[in-house]
Amino acid sequence: MKQAIPNYLPFSMGFLWAWSGLQPVLTQKEWSLQLLGQVGFGQMWQFPILVLSSLLDLFFAVGCCVKLKQYSWFWLFQLIVVLSYSLIIAFRLPENFLHPFAPLVKNIPILALTFFLYRSTK
Repeated sequence: MKQAIPNYLPFSMGFLWAWSGLQPVLTQKEWSLQLLGQVGFGQMWQFPILVLSSLLDLFFAVGCCVKLKQYSWFWLFQLIVVLSYSLIIAFRLPENFLHPFAPLVKNIPILALTFFLYRSTK
């Protein structure tokens, strides 16, 4: 059942995806590559994975602001990606559970909002 979705919800997700797509590449490239190494990616794969994940995040950012936001598959895809990122971090970088700024725990409301947007566009 489709519901009217306030524009600020997908636009806020778009901002989040744009930030997460641009910030690692533009300001934290070395740290991002180091984190990918800690997760288990070999040095040869770290930069391509950083670029591909940034492009995926930017795809989501743009999609949140255009017609794609009307399709349930778009939100389901985001849900799967956030859940995948969260599980990888939880198992490979578990210290993020206790981090004072709670980067991993913040994914719980993000998952809830994404699930709401998915259900609202079905």
